[in-house]
Amino acid sequence: MLSKSFRAPLTAALFAASVALLASPAAAAPSLTRGVNNALAEAQKASNAGDTAAATAAIEKARGVSGKSDYDDYMINSVAVTVAVKAQDLAAAATAAEAAADSPEATLRTALILANNQKHFDKSVVYAKALAATNPTDQTSETAIIQAYYFAKDYPDATAAIQKRIDADKAAGKPVDRQTMQMLLDIKVAQKDEAGAEQILEQLVATYNDPADWTQMIDVAISSKGIRDVEVIWLGRLLFASGAKPSQQDVNLYGSTSSRLTFFGDAQVAQQHGGTGYPDPSPRAEADKKTIQAQITAAQKQNGNYSAKLSEALYSYGMYSEAEATAKLAMSKGGAADPTEAPMVLGQSLLAQGKYDDAIAAFGQVQGGGPATARITRLWVALANIKKNPPAPPATAAAAPAQQ
Repeated sequence: MLSKSFRAPLTAALFAASVALLASPAAAAPSLTRGVNNALAEAQKASNAGDTAAATAAIEKARGVSGKSDYDDYMINSVAVTVAVKAQDLAAAATAAEAAADSPEATLRTALILANNQKHFDKSVVYAKALAATNPTDQTSETAIIQAYYFAKDYPDATAAIQKRIDADKAAGKPVDRQTMQMLLDIKVAQKDEAGAEQILEQLVATYNDPADWTQMIDVAISSKGIRDVEVIWLGRLLFASGAKPSQQDVNLYGSTSSRLTFFGDAQVAQQHGGTGYPDPSPRAEADKKTIQAQITAAQKQNGNYSAKLSEALYSYGMYSEAEATAKLAMSKGGAADPTEAPMVLGQSLLAQGKYDDAIAAFGQVQGGGPATARITRLWVALANIKKNPPAPPATAAAAPAQQ
């Protein structure tokens, strides 16, 4: 259903993760062999000057010192990570970081990020578990841990780590970042948990108002098993109210269903967006609109079902205030064949007029219906809330490596 969104981590994030490795070796002289200390001091000086070739040569000099201790090797590999990152040699950085991480002095976060980047997932998941045991609270560590679990297909641990992030963000009153939610969605997809994936997608739609999410969510909803014709209409309207970029198939379905139900205004909207496969609705729409005022007057003496259907037609023609009044009339009369229709159109009409609180209240009166009704109602409520309080643009976060 979805493609993975992970990408290679930003070099800036990698430097941030490895900044601890830049500590001066001279400061640790009492614990380092003299030859190693001197060579690493030389390597740091060259690295600070931007001469990564000289820094690399100095590191090799340190490796050649005889009688080295485990701590000497750890510090050599630690400095080698920073030099390799500066030289854009991420493969060498990963090798050095993994070697450093295998020692008791390990800097796990850097090793984990580099192992993820180099797709050494057998290593990275080990580092992730060790780092997780320290209960890190910084986002860089948490994201790297989640990525390692994901690529190792350790979905239970990945899900638990994501939920921990979500709970912490909620407790701090912060919105959950988009990347975290996307990772959880990808996990649900990998597990073939369609219901769980759709639930996460609904949350993405409601939180971020991304047209691509709207498109995907509506595409999922419109293909629901047992969906009713009227529900196709409501989703077709939602496509354009939300700013989604609908597929040709969805537009055609919206247009042909509208034509069959004689909601000619909806069929015209679909046609304007490239809908095909049904008769040109314009002649019948024009003829219908010539008698629309007479139909509104007649609604006073007709039953609730007549008014509910008329409210649909009025909405389709963009006559939102008239659709609102007629939907209310239908609800006051009762007896409609489909009790969900009038309150749904009422909510849609109120939203179109910018009456968001009233729209949400109207959608709250939609009860029962078909298999897709509850979801469609939630999506319209989400749109009303978004219109009322537009979400802030999501912050850019460092992404994870793409698995090949």
